[in-house]
Amino acid sequence: MSLTIDHDYDTALIEGLRHPRPDIAETCAWVLGQRRTRCAVPALIAVLHERPNEVDVQAAAVIALGRIGDPGAFPALVEAAQSGPVRVRRAALRALTDLDPARARPILHTIAEFDPSSGVREEARRLLGGEDTQ
Repeated sequence: MSLTIDHDYDTALIEGLRHPRPDIAETCAWVLGQRRTRCAVPALIAVLHERPNEVDVQAAAVIALGRIGDPGAFPALVEAAQSGPVRVRRAALRALTDLDPARARPILHTIAEFDPSSGVREEARRLLGGEDTQ
């Protein structure tokens, strides 16, 4: 199935990332990811800084960034993997792995060993395929 390009729709979704209602912003991020809207990458990255207390919105933005697959999102995803809330860090690890498995590997190793959350460490180990992190 091919998605059609509708710039007005994409623009409305990008603007929706700034909506005061978190559920609307989260849905907009999810749809942008599903549509793989590359022009939304800067706005999705901005969500990570502009909505620090909205974990669901941040997680949706991280997932969308991974799904879109723009290499320019890699640094923002690394930052989210290292300093976001637990749910966001786990989603960022998956997004990094989807985006560039080779570049993600050293980050996963570090997080698998040193992250304060056992759930995040376990997710990093799972994404590494169970290889030894020592």
